[in-house]
Amino acid sequence: MVEQTLKITHQQRIGFLADCTREEFERRIRRLREEMERHRVDGLLLTQEKNVRYATAYYEVGWIVPAYFYMVFIPRDEKLPLAIFCPEGDQIQTEASWIETVIRWDYPTGFYTGPVGGALVEALAEWINKLGLNQGVIATEMGAHFRLGLSIEVFDDVRKSLPEVRWNDCEEIIWAVRMIKSNEELRRIREAARISCLAVRTGFEAIVEGISERELANVIAAKMYTEGASEISFLSLYAGPERVLWADSVPRRDITMRPGSLLQFDGGCSYEGYVCDFKRFACLGEPTADQRRFFELAKESEQAAIDIVAPGVSYGALYESSQQVLRDAGYGDFVDWCQKMSWSSIGHNVGLDVHEMPGVSIDNETVLEPNMVLAIEPFFWHEGKYPLWEVSNKYGCEDLVLVTESGYEILTPESIISRDIWVA
Repeated sequence: MVEQTLKITHQQRIGFLADCTREEFERRIRRLREEMERHRVDGLLLTQEKNVRYATAYYEVGWIVPAYFYMVFIPRDEKLPLAIFCPEGDQIQTEASWIETVIRWDYPTGFYTGPVGGALVEALAEWINKLGLNQGVIATEMGAHFRLGLSIEVFDDVRKSLPEVRWNDCEEIIWAVRMIKSNEELRRIREAARISCLAVRTGFEAIVEGISERELANVIAAKMYTEGASEISFLSLYAGPERVLWADSVPRRDITMRPGSLLQFDGGCSYEGYVCDFKRFACLGEPTADQRRFFELAKESEQAAIDIVAPGVSYGALYESSQQVLRDAGYGDFVDWCQKMSWSSIGHNVGLDVHEMPGVSIDNETVLEPNMVLAIEPFFWHEGKYPLWEVSNKYGCEDLVLVTESGYEILTPESIISRDIWVA
C-alpha cells in the first residue's frame, strides 16, 4: 500500500517564522487554484525557490545546496491536501509553513554528495498516484522565465514514473497570481526601495577622483545592510567612458573615477525576500552639454511611460508612449533599429524576483491592475546612434512604479535621490 511506503507527517501548523500570515497563504492558494481551473490543470508542482517560498511560506531552508530539491504539490481540487516534499531531517524547518502534510525522502549513501533522485522520485510518484492524478495534467516550471529546481536527470525520472501524466508549463498560472501584490508584499518592496535609494545616495556622496567601481559598490552595499537589507539582489555599477555601455556588469577594482567619468548604478537590495530595481547616473565633474541633453531625453522618455500608468492601460501603451518621445525628438530611426533587433522592452514587473512578468514591451496587450509594481527603464544611446558596438554612451533612468486604484505612485522617490545626473 502507498500509505506504508510514503513517509508522511501530518501536523497542525502554527506558522512559526512563516513568511506570510495564514490569511495571505490561503489567498495565494485560492488564487493559484482559480488559475489552475482556468487553464484546466489538475496539479501544480513547484520546485523553484521563489515559487516554493510564495506558495508555502517555507523559506528558511538549505537552498544553497542544489541537491536538496524542496518541492510543493498543489492539487486543483480543494478537497485534496497540499504537500511539501523535503529531505529526511529537514522536516523541522517546515514548521515555518502553513502546509500540514510533509513528505520526506531519504538521501542515498553519501548524503547530498552522492547520486540523488530515487527516493524523491518514488515519493512524488506515489503521492500523485495516491491523489488519483496519475492521468491528469500537471504544470511545473518548464518555460523561459523560471528554472526547474530539479536536475534534468531527476525530472526525466519523474516523468518516466508517471507515464500517463501530461506535463504543462506553469508560467501563466504563476504570474497571474504573483503579479498582483498584497499589502504585506508592498510593504517589503517599499522598504527595499527606501534602503536602495539611501544607499545609492550614500555611494554617490562618496565619489572622488580615483575611487574604483568596486570601492563605490562596497560603500553602497554596506549602507544597504546598515539600513536593514536582507540581501543585495543585484548591484551593477560601471563608469565611463570605458564601460558606460556594459549593462549588468560586475563592479571592477581596476576602473576608477576621473574627471568626466559618467557612472551608472543599476539594481537594489532585497528586504525580506522582495527586491528593488532602479537606476541612477552620476558624473565626476560637470557632464558635457551633449551628455545632459541625451540624458534628459531618456528621462523624458521614462516619464512619458510613467505618466500614463493607471488601471486598464496596456503594457504596450507604456512602451509606445516612451518611444514616441524619441520619435518626436527626431530619433525614429533609432526606435526602428531597436525594434528590428527585438530590443523592444522598456521594463518589467518586480517582486520576489528582479524580473517578473509581464514585460513592458511592444504589442503587449496585458493591462495594468492595481497593486502591480513595475520597473520602467527606457534607454537611449548617445546621439541616437546605432549599432550598440559603435556608441560611446548610454542613458536612462529606472524607477519602481506602483499601480494604484486611480493612477500610480513612484516608490523610488526623488525626495531621497534625484533622477537628475548627480554631479560629484
